[in-house]
Amino acid sequence: MSEQNPYFPHLFSPIKVGSKTIKNRIEAAPALFAFEHYIEADAFGYYPPMPKRAYYMLEAKARGGAGSVVLGELSPNHTYCKRFPFEPDIDFTSREDEIFNITKQTAEMIKSYGALPIGELLSTGEIKTYIGDGINPKGPSEKDLDDGITHVDAFTEKEIREHIQEHITACQWFKDAGWEGIMIHCGHGWLPAQFLSPMYNKRTDSYGGSFENRARFTVELLQAIRKAMGPDFLIEIRVSSDEHLPGGLNLDDAVKYCQLCEPYIDLIHVSCGHYLSSSRSWEFTTTYAPHGANIDNAAVIKQNVSVPVAVVGGINSPEMAEQAIASGKVDMVSMGRQFFADPEFPNKAMEGRADEIRRCLRCGRCYPGPSGEHETEKWTVKFPPLDSCTINPYDVWPASHHKILPELMPQPNASRKVLIVGGGCGGMQAAITASDRGHQVILCEKSHTLGGLLNFTDHTDHKIDIRNFKDLLIREVSKRPIEIRLDCEVRAELIQTIQPEAVILATGSDDLLLPIEGIDQAFTAMDVYKNDFEHLGKSTIVLGGGLVGCEAAADYIAHGIHTTIIEMQECLMPETTGLYRTAVHDFIDKNVGKYEVNATVTKVGKDFVTAVQNGQEITLHADSVVNAMGRKANDTSDLKKAISVPFWEIGDCVKARQIGDAIREGWTAAMEIL
Repeated sequence: MSEQNPYFPHLFSPIKVGSKTIKNRIEAAPALFAFEHYIEADAFGYYPPMPKRAYYMLEAKARGGAGSVVLGELSPNHTYCKRFPFEPDIDFTSREDEIFNITKQTAEMIKSYGALPIGELLSTGEIKTYIGDGINPKGPSEKDLDDGITHVDAFTEKEIREHIQEHITACQWFKDAGWEGIMIHCGHGWLPAQFLSPMYNKRTDSYGGSFENRARFTVELLQAIRKAMGPDFLIEIRVSSDEHLPGGLNLDDAVKYCQLCEPYIDLIHVSCGHYLSSSRSWEFTTTYAPHGANIDNAAVIKQNVSVPVAVVGGINSPEMAEQAIASGKVDMVSMGRQFFADPEFPNKAMEGRADEIRRCLRCGRCYPGPSGEHETEKWTVKFPPLDSCTINPYDVWPASHHKILPELMPQPNASRKVLIVGGGCGGMQAAITASDRGHQVILCEKSHTLGGLLNFTDHTDHKIDIRNFKDLLIREVSKRPIEIRLDCEVRAELIQTIQPEAVILATGSDDLLLPIEGIDQAFTAMDVYKNDFEHLGKSTIVLGGGLVGCEAAADYIAHGIHTTIIEMQECLMPETTGLYRTAVHDFIDKNVGKYEVNATVTKVGKDFVTAVQNGQEITLHADSVVNAMGRKANDTSDLKKAISVPFWEIGDCVKARQIGDAIREGWTAAMEIL
């Protein structure tokens, strides 16, 4: 009998799922298209080599201690389910081609770390991306989509049987490649959920009408897979416990659906939401949704089935995961974006290093989500590009920032004396990385505490995850042999005294004061946080409707302050897109925040703002005014004149941007010190 973990005993106890034993209760959820393991072309604009990066991503999850690792979506059909023109056609009958060999090697790698490899099959149904290939998507019922381009063909009963066989053929391919099971995606509005939903399914045959008929496609699919694959092949289904959409499937539907599927499966993976409404349906939660958003619904499903139940959705702490399992609500937890933020999550928690876990911010940088969910969004592209994790500069995945793979970056020739100017997030990350590479680091911060701009998060619960990250960086700096000098403003004389061999400038940014009459009478957004909102009164006007201004406004609204935003462009947050923008905007809308767009501010007073909106002058009154029009990079020209050794500029002192830019630039600068 294995020894009980002293830190999280339930999370790190093994579990029997079907005929398989999983070493702990943590599943690395499917994330990213599995076909990226197979294409050499730079299809998404990521840095090559893509297959190696995709492999590294899964290896990090397995090495990091996950009990099971799910590959990511593959379609069992490459005609009416094909989502991208560059998606390779996989011959699921071949056991000799390169794609099969890669898949086999990946399974072997996952197993080498003691984890269970699970494949995933996803049928798009009518949500197939229009790629101009002349092939219509297939769904439960015939229809024309709102895009004015796409026609959906209805599955015939013969085609249903053929599609079920395609799933079986793909499952056999996975099994022969060494994978221990399959996840069938039955949630998020994909094909099985479309058959189940009366919003999609208008059929009058045995696959439409009653609930049982609408569930028939899934039941027959799972029944056929079980019969073909036998009892030793793990079958997991992913379901939406609630689509959170008007007229969408709800928890009662999910319970009945799982009960019908139960005889043929080994594990139920509980999610929620719908792909076409990523933010509003909580398919991907943000800081404006609770952590562990699906745990209570998963508990209801668990009460009504006898197979194990896993839950996904905004879980980024081992404490929450342990409690969910210890309380009997679920049997396993599944994590997607958290494994991007820190694939060592399981090992760190198991070893009593939970305070070292970089906990996912749910910021949407790694996966922005489809454009256009909020009605005011200015579309750029339908699918904004994926990006490197905001808080994890270390690990490689296809969308990560690494131009050069970390193992190919040269090691330092010697231990260098490194001066880092600025103790914000970029400076702290640079200090951590430089110290870990054996350098002698002096970190100077002109204020009395580390944290920089991120110290504002001490005053808002909307940013608790960023606060946790800021505190983690401070702890990590403090654990290392880094000389920390607070209340230390670096000038040329100090640089000459220290005589560093390398310098990293992370001096940050300051409030942008545009040449507007009376602008100095407005509070700055950062000052409002420092003073715990106490000077705002009962109402305020926020100058600037970019992301910073809107997030600040959301915090004021949460504190019961009547808030109006003024933005000169035609919509709020014009610089951003996707699910996070929708979450912020929806919070403002639902909580009666007001905004005036197409309005250029001309004059500011302590309790009023004058602007020109569509050619007409308007005046707004409130108890206070807040300047959130942006930030400007701090001038480093005098410091640079005093530096005669290699130096780097990172973060906001280059250009006012986001946390992720500072983190990756701090890491990269430290890695380049040789």
